[in-house]
Amino acid sequence: MRQERTIGGVPYRLFGVLPRPVAQSFAVVLKERGIPVYLEDLIPEARPYTGVEPMGELVYFWVPKAAYAEVEEVLGGEGGAGA
Repeated sequence: MRQERTIGGVPYRLFGVLPRPVAQSFAVVLKERGIPVYLEDLIPEARPYTGVEPMGELVYFWVPKAAYAEVEEVLGGEGGAGA
């Protein structure tokens, strides 16, 4: 499974596949610390890219690669499947 990608010229790393409400609350915490996040819906078209079946209200939770260790520290290593 591909765990890194470039978004807007910035290298991002997949933190996990999380329920949307959890991802959104994590995003608030990180944005308060100045860490951007990118939430990506699981859609059938994405399966070849990710290797994960779409599962309703789950999202891919991407964080900047340079901030990954800080994200783990802040969120307590809460990354989901695929992290």
